[in-house]
Amino acid sequence: MSSAAAKGSWDSLRRLLPIVGALGIGGAIGTYSPNAGNLLAPFGRLYLSLLLMCVIPIIGAAVVSSLGRLVANHKLGKNLVVIVLVFWIGMLIAAAIGTSVGWGTHIGSDLKTSPALGKLLLEMESTSSQGTRGKPAGAGDGRYVELFEGRTSEPVPPASETGPQAGDASQPRILTYLENLIPSNLIEAYLNDNYLAVLFFAVLLGVALGFVPAETRTLALGVVEALFDSLLRIISWIIFLLPLGLLCIVAGQVAGGGLAFVFVFRKVILVALATTLATMALFTLTIWRLRRVSPLEVLRRLREPLLVAFATSSSFASIPAAMVALEEGLGLKRENVNLFLPLGMTMNPIGSALFFSLSAIFVVQLHADAGAGLSVANFLLLVLGSVLASLAAMGLPGVSALWMLGLVLEPIGVPPEVGIVALLAVAPIIDPLFTMVNVFGNCTATTILDRYLG
Repeated sequence: MSSAAAKGSWDSLRRLLPIVGALGIGGAIGTYSPNAGNLLAPFGRLYLSLLLMCVIPIIGAAVVSSLGRLVANHKLGKNLVVIVLVFWIGMLIAAAIGTSVGWGTHIGSDLKTSPALGKLLLEMESTSSQGTRGKPAGAGDGRYVELFEGRTSEPVPPASETGPQAGDASQPRILTYLENLIPSNLIEAYLNDNYLAVLFFAVLLGVALGFVPAETRTLALGVVEALFDSLLRIISWIIFLLPLGLLCIVAGQVAGGGLAFVFVFRKVILVALATTLATMALFTLTIWRLRRVSPLEVLRRLREPLLVAFATSSSFASIPAAMVALEEGLGLKRENVNLFLPLGMTMNPIGSALFFSLSAIFVVQLHADAGAGLSVANFLLLVLGSVLASLAAMGLPGVSALWMLGLVLEPIGVPPEVGIVALLAVAPIIDPLFTMVNVFGNCTATTILDRYLG
């Protein structure tokens, strides 16, 4: 190995070790000293706010400048078709992988007769405030214990029969989606972190700039690109504190989440871990084939956005680091990265498609009889439903997105309520894994689009 290569490897290791060490120390603090973890949690939230502070302006500036140039060069039509195809094919493949792995590993079968799960779910319900929105059907009357001990096959009553569940999230409406998509007030959308609304406005503005006279367009795009460069510079300053910020974030998450559900859901966690690692291995091989960079080098160059995604459980927080990694680390064209990556993070929730497909199989097997098979028709419905649910969940806050699981399960006649409550317990543990899939998947989609549209 040459001295230059050795120095580069050492510099990479030197940057990686503090981040990995911070994740480990934060996890240890949260596990063995929850009080200290809770004290550090506000500082973690503050650092996450710093990371997210520039994300919406970066998305807007990147999409406006890239779309403006595409429209001016009359390339939007062909590119748009290819972008949609790449996004949809990726989500369908992810959903098919999740459905197949979930069914093959019997991810939910072992819990069907688990008294421990019924007890934990009842305890979870008893600790919540009375009358809380989202109270699951059957709580307090032994219905969970009966279901999971196998003493009854009676389905849990639908949400509409047991009072309010999760607001309008349990019954999605296209008008609600459009209201979130089209901002009545752009400043309000920015303040509420409504990424869909900001992206919609940025797309319209970018397309419009492509039609204005060349001299005016050049001046306007120059201002937008200067803003983009300035925001990236701010992010580079914030990244200096990344290890400390990740330590506080992880310590707070572990201290707040606890480990009560880890043992009961150990199989779910292990299957989720194996599935996400296998999916990311597929992404790694795809980038290796496209960029002729070794698999280990691909992981090395994308390590920073992946670690940010894992520690923060936020795809958007990793966008600035992912942009730098794709442009400087993998050599993608800047205008392609600036357009395809923000579009993908907002409109290609590939990690969510994988999560919903695994979750759907988990719930199906909680209710299925032993030895029950999965027909081809139901397999296809679960795959397509997982993609639609992941798209419908975009922009929904927090756990409200879980209620989109009804879109996947209702067409095959499986009640989602009990499974959703179970997933509420385990989601904080596995969510970082699927966030990494989302970031890695969109980095891969951006690499594919750069290769064939560049």
